[in-house]
Amino acid sequence: MIGFTSCDIIEGPYYTNSNNNNIDTSLVIKKILLEDFTGHRCSNCPSASEEIDALKNIYGDQVISIAIHPHSNFSIPNPINSNDYTYDFRTSFGEDLDDLFLMVDAGLPVGMINRVGFNNSNHQLGKDEWALATDIELNKDPVFDIIIESSVINGIGNVNIQVESLSNLNQEYKIVICLVENNILEWQTDENGNIEDYVHNHVLRCMINSTWGESIGSNFINGDSWEKNYSINITDLENYNESYSLNNLFMGNGNCKGWNENNMKVVAYIYNSSNYEIVQAEQNPLTNY
Repeated sequence: MIGFTSCDIIEGPYYTNSNNNNIDTSLVIKKILLEDFTGHRCSNCPSASEEIDALKNIYGDQVISIAIHPHSNFSIPNPINSNDYTYDFRTSFGEDLDDLFLMVDAGLPVGMINRVGFNNSNHQLGKDEWALATDIELNKDPVFDIIIESSVINGIGNVNIQVESLSNLNQEYKIVICLVENNILEWQTDENGNIEDYVHNHVLRCMINSTWGESIGSNFINGDSWEKNYSINITDLENYNESYSLNNLFMGNGNCKGWNENNMKVVAYIYNSSNYEIVQAEQNPLTNY
């Protein structure tokens, strides 16, 4: 587990057993998480990003995406004094994910829809397979509701996560809270060559409560709730990534800062700890004044 200091001050969790009437799951929208494994030197990766945009045009906010830049030949940055490809998008969290799911081995671009199929090695999906997998997942009933509230000003703030069970469950589930950023203008290769000011969206910056998150419980009845607060410091999180780039990654140059809190979102997702399958996801702007 990755540990933070002042950037990971946690209050809670607060867990409540409820015997209230069953919650109407039709009032909660099922959402999926699309994890897009990509790289700035991958010429086919922009077409995968276009596929994500197409899915969001169809399903709207029901599709939540994270762009993960694991270590590969497609993600290595140039030295910081070079003229191009100097940004290091890689993170320890992306490395952790690839160590388990072996997405780079499948060839980029590749993605997972709710991590379905990991138990039988059918989780590595090409972009042309994402639409069908998304449709199948969105036709499932939600089993949890997630509410995100956050207020961050000048890099300092709080993220509050509330979870409610929508059915009776007797397996352990874990929650992960991420920060992603949109509108990052950096170099990218596509099928026509190099783009100096490509717009990188939904880029994974960090996972606030570690790569694999934390348990929200193993036995639920309809209406059970869980709540937790996280105090965050953007500068500390940037410094963590900088240190990881410089000290742990091949050709890491530490050029991974410059985060813009106004372009960031909090993404939270809940997964079954036995098979890593994600059952619900949610997102909200980080600066939600």
